Amino acid sequence: MAEIYLLDCTLRDGGYVNNWEFGQEAIASIKTGLEDAGIDIIELGFFRNELWNCDRTVFGGVEDVAPLLHRKKSGVIYSAMVEPKDIGDLYPIEKLLTPYEGGIDYIRVCIWKRLMKEHMEYCGKIVEKGYRISIQPTAVGQYNEQEFIELLKMANGVRPYAVYIVDTWGTQSSFQICRFAELAEKYLDSDIKIGYHGHNNKMQALSCAQAIINMKLSHDICLDSSIMGMGRGVGNLQTEVIMEHLNENYGKKYDCLKIVSLYESCLKKFYERDPWGYSFYHYLSAVFNCSQDFATYFKQNRIGENEFLKFLEGLTLQEKVVFNKKFVEGRLEEMRKAGII
Repeated sequence: MAEIYLLDCTLRDGGYVNNWEFGQEAIASIKTGLEDAGIDIIELGFFRNELWNCDRTVFGGVEDVAPLLHRKKSGVIYSAMVEPKDIGDLYPIEKLLTPYEGGIDYIRVCIWKRLMKEHMEYCGKIVEKGYRISIQPTAVGQYNEQEFIELLKMANGVRPYAVYIVDTWGTQSSFQICRFAELAEKYLDSDIKIGYHGHNNKMQALSCAQAIINMKLSHDICLDSSIMGMGRGVGNLQTEVIMEHLNENYGKKYDCLKIVSLYESCLKKFYERDPWGYSFYHYLSAVFNCSQDFATYFKQNRIGENEFLKFLEGLTLQEKVVFNKKFVEGRLEEMRKAGII
């Protein structure tokens, strides 16, 4: 069976809960704790074209990550993510500098379907700098089979470390995820890893991860998770849960109890202030196959689930893809005037 790698994205995806304001001491403690727990790949945060604050895991450039990486554990890969949304919103390639021993190892790049070609060209430029990259097709459920095959063939030309199946909105069942994995197994070059990043809107992230493992793919597998599932909306596959599964069934030696300690010392306060986890709002956003940012808005503003359901029923396919606060507020006002809600 191919190798399985575990990537913890707490410091990146978890930052949607607390605006990435973990605090300098906690950031260092989480990194060290994940190393001690045996995590294979540690995602340290986002690269964004903005000023860096040492208490946040949003970095303006590779030099901002350097203090965190003054001690790197042998065998661990350290990553960060860039999320280009439009052609005019690309993170500047020149800020990545040239990879060096004490710096970041691996850059993960979000790919939007509508900009697939442009974003793939951007990935190629990062590879030319000398970095490992992964290709992260946002909301993979938007792709039909032929479109996903096209993405995989384009990825082969870029030579990434991994190509991911990214269930951004938590819409995909294990059957659907495995179908994407079958296509990746068939069309990706053999040395490229297949990754899975799932959200728990339908509480399916664990079953999807297990289903991919059970396929016994020839490609190596990368699984994303976060401590107690901390992340956007409902959150992610839980690091401690997938660790235990891999320990019990695949001979891994991860320290699950270390993860519990990290939660208690560094993350519990964020959960108590702004808890993440399953909700009917996020379940409904997955049922209607739309951005879970809609669910977060309705939940935070305490607008009832029935009102949210009626709102979702009126959305077009295009309106479901990108959350826009002004659009939502305008549509709600129209619905109130019409007596719909």
